[in-house]
Amino acid sequence: MQADRTDCSSSAAGVQRILMMVLLSGDQCRWSRAELERELARPAGDAADVGDAIGALYGAGLVHVSGDLIEPTRPARYLDDLLGNPV
Repeated sequence: MQADRTDCSSSAAGVQRILMMVLLSGDQCRWSRAELERELARPAGDAADVGDAIGALYGAGLVHVSGDLIEPTRPARYLDDLLGNPV
């Protein structure tokens, strides 16, 4: 039972990591939910996983959600720059 929770937790964190990498890479600042679901369909899993990741990242203050559009917050971009991943 404990192992199942750990697997789910690490899987959820993995989806969040991939989502942030997508949001912080490239020239596109804002993504729609549908675009993110398509982009992450293979590496992350299903649309529900992406939706859960967006909700968790929003709760942590790492993404702005405006209707259907998602973008990284200024603190998320700043941390990405500090870690050597300039946008």
